[in-house]
Amino acid sequence: MLDTVTVPEQFEPIFQKAQDYVSAYFSEKREEASKGKIEIFGQRYILVRAASMSVDFFEAVRNMFKDCGEEKASEIARSLLFDVAHAIGKMDARNFHKQMSMQDPIEKLSAGPIHFSHTGWAYVDIFAESRPTPDENYYLIYDHPFSFEADAWDKSGKKSSFCVCAMSAGYSSGWCEESFRIPLVASEIMCRARGDSTCRFIMAHPSKIKQHLQAYLRDHPDISDNVMLYKIGGFLQERKQAEKRQAQLLAQLENTNQELNDLVYIMSHDLKTPLRGINMLANWILTDYSDKFDKEGREQISLLLSRVNRIHNLIDGILQYSRVGRVREEKTKVNLNELISSIIDTLAPPENITITVEDELPGIECEKTQITQVFQNLLSNAIKYMDKPQGHVRIGCVEEQGCWKFSVADNGPGIEERYFERIFQTFQTLSPKDELEGIGVGLTVVKKIIEMYGGRIWVESKVGEGSTFLFTLPNQKEEG
Repeated sequence: MLDTVTVPEQFEPIFQKAQDYVSAYFSEKREEASKGKIEIFGQRYILVRAASMSVDFFEAVRNMFKDCGEEKASEIARSLLFDVAHAIGKMDARNFHKQMSMQDPIEKLSAGPIHFSHTGWAYVDIFAESRPTPDENYYLIYDHPFSFEADAWDKSGKKSSFCVCAMSAGYSSGWCEESFRIPLVASEIMCRARGDSTCRFIMAHPSKIKQHLQAYLRDHPDISDNVMLYKIGGFLQERKQAEKRQAQLLAQLENTNQELNDLVYIMSHDLKTPLRGINMLANWILTDYSDKFDKEGREQISLLLSRVNRIHNLIDGILQYSRVGRVREEKTKVNLNELISSIIDTLAPPENITITVEDELPGIECEKTQITQVFQNLLSNAIKYMDKPQGHVRIGCVEEQGCWKFSVADNGPGIEERYFERIFQTFQTLSPKDELEGIGVGLTVVKKIIEMYGGRIWVESKVGEGSTFLFTLPNQKEEG
């Protein structure tokens, strides 16, 4: 039975599931006053007196900006409270979704009003005409009949000439924005602190909020006389300015990406062309004049060829690194058991090296090319540097704290602990510079891909006994 939120009948099953999620989260509450700690599900919380974030805050800001006039000072206070609460709402939502391993955007969003109730912000009553779609047509209209901000004004015995629940508007829109990954704002159109019967809000995309407010006021002439008191707060103007700045930054980023594309073309064409010429010339000299060279001469030509090949491989490595995160492909469900089998076939390890998959590997949503690069680099390194007569490479996977933890272990030469960080840095290699294998880009590419997916990579190793490369990827639960 729903007791933390009121929603239209068709939404009740979704919110019942959300209530179970949130109840489980807040059942893990621990208070330890001797250490100044309140913890819920392993996260620190703090108690803040409601009036200090409403009545008292407005009074303090009015005093600070009294030269601006009371209306402007109140607008500044609303803007500050909204923006702070909006950011907190986004972060709280992100933490909650991660802790509860939530993937479905609808489940993420519906947990918000119930979380709201558990944390003392307000009880939420969502109207049937709401249309919370993950696009610019998002529309939510709801009441906070017990808003902590309005309660603070009531208990102070003061009345406001404006809607005061800026934090409630900011926090709720921040949570929903994080859940649906679209920009959202909320505006309060009725407020008990003004003497209205309830605190009512409209939440929408910034580009549509004004028309939704106008439409609501047009359809409710009983409050249309007070339309000027229900205008959009200063925070919306600031949000628009922030979005404009974001658009400018995106345009600059596109220009930078184009410049990088041009540089990639130069490296792949203009630099490789003379290298191919040098390689052909050196091979021609080595073939046609081999009888005229002594042993040292032939060694010098061979050294020249090896260094040309090394530069060629280095360019390829740089290109590969630059493409990660810049050249994107559509994410698909990848069966890692099939993928690993295909990679092993491609690598064709020598007969003295066996590669085994010790655990059933999961299917994950990813860009197939990138996850192929990860396993191909790790496995090829294990094969390449194997120094034992009988080499063993083991691939494992366990589920741990909401993540998949993968491992690629070998019984090769091992790595000294002082090099554990260095091997993941660009152009860092532990092999001699004239060995073709040691261009020092492969593990850097692996690290960049894994971190792009929100995971991390590290190595555990003992010299002479082998190395284990471990990395994590978020565990994306099946929806439905």
